[in-house]
Amino acid sequence: MRPLRILVCDDEPLATDRMTGLLGKLAEIETLGSCSSGEQLLEEMARLRPDLVLLDIEMPGLDGFDVVEAMSRREHDGFAPLVIFVTAHPEYAFEAFDSGAIDFLSKPVRLQRLERALARARTAIEQRESAR
Repeated sequence: MRPLRILVCDDEPLATDRMTGLLGKLAEIETLGSCSSGEQLLEEMARLRPDLVLLDIEMPGLDGFDVVEAMSRREHDGFAPLVIFVTAHPEYAFEAFDSGAIDFLSKPVRLQRLERALARARTAIEQRESAR
């Protein structure tokens, strides 16, 4: 099984450090890097082509929902990474799933919950690839 390629986007350095630390404890994960803004994430996604984005919602400039909307407009060559929203604001859960996110994690993220979200993402990726 190939590693799940992940980009992390959060404007809070402590949250980014915590998430990349959790990801580092897991097998079959390749953390491609982290971004501190939605604009930076869109640039890095085009360059790195991750399988999955772990995305904060409340950020200056483009928020997480703006990023998802921009991703849908930029989709080409069948490239569309999955999104897991990671936020301290559980009131956004409905809107997150409505936007097409594969999962929604509340901060502080627990390792077991992250593992379940990543398993869900991996299953969705495998289904998408087998349908091609």
